Amino acid sequence: MGTNRWPKSLHGQAEALLGGIRAIGRKKDSVDRRFIRGIGTWTVYRKDIHRFIEFLQRAGLRDLRQAQRVSGFVRTYIAGRGQALRKSDGSFQTLEREISAITKLSHALDVYSERHGGESAADIRTVLSEEKAQWRTELAARSGGYTTRAYPDPEGLYAAIQDAGLRLQAKLMGETGCRAEGVGASARGSNPITATNLLGLGTDPVSGAAAGRIVVVEKGGKLTEHFVNPTTYRELEEHIAEHGQLASPYRTFLRAVEAAARATGQYAHGRGTHGLKHCFAQSRMHEAVEVGLSHEEAKQAVANEIAHNRLDSVDIYMR
Repeated sequence: MGTNRWPKSLHGQAEALLGGIRAIGRKKDSVDRRFIRGIGTWTVYRKDIHRFIEFLQRAGLRDLRQAQRVSGFVRTYIAGRGQALRKSDGSFQTLEREISAITKLSHALDVYSERHGGESAADIRTVLSEEKAQWRTELAARSGGYTTRAYPDPEGLYAAIQDAGLRLQAKLMGETGCRAEGVGASARGSNPITATNLLGLGTDPVSGAAAGRIVVVEKGGKLTEHFVNPTTYRELEEHIAEHGQLASPYRTFLRAVEAAARATGQYAHGRGTHGLKHCFAQSRMHEAVEVGLSHEEAKQAVANEIAHNRLDSVDIYMR
């Protein structure tokens, strides 16, 4: 990709830059974290990047290597996209994906400058980070008459549940993405969490931090492993040591969650206990993107943990 063969069109330049960070099918540990390894991510990001390129063309930019000029256009572009999504009741997830795509373009610019000389694209990422923080609070999907099915303040919700066992079940749902039956509140039959479900302390595969590991049986008899805050894990160990298990009738658990939601001003018809699973999915998605996973990689990680596995299932939990 020598400068003498640098494409004249912005779309051609974008393709040349992206070619420099293409690593489809290669193992994670064998390539730079800035590179794109998944074909799904590649397909989605290219589409979003070329949408941004069309904006830059209209703005009069002629050379993507002018990273400082590009950074000056980014804020206007993201603001316009955010406003358009808000007007059409679009979701923050869509904007977050587009921000991730432009972040990859900035990485491609840095890789190019490292190989051939040129401007750093760090300012692009600074602007994207600032815009992301702003639009996270201003933009959300619409669902069932409330802004999001997730509880706005899950910690406050937990604290408002008086019974220690029910409070622990709620915390486990919000921290692991389990369904209600996975935390011992099955609507059919009995499915308690006992000592056999405890796998000890390990490492969270997304954050790399210490985490407690549990394995539970969920819908359809599916066995799933989850990671939980070490403090909550020790609380679970102590509860099981004292009571032999963690379990409750589903209706009892549901009533406790809804009462706490009313007490903390978070009640909305349809949230129920499943709103806690939405809390996990949304916070986990954000965490995964923040530690460097691409948008598609983050979705796959969340899909696995909420026991759906399909990427498109995650979209439901983002609203």
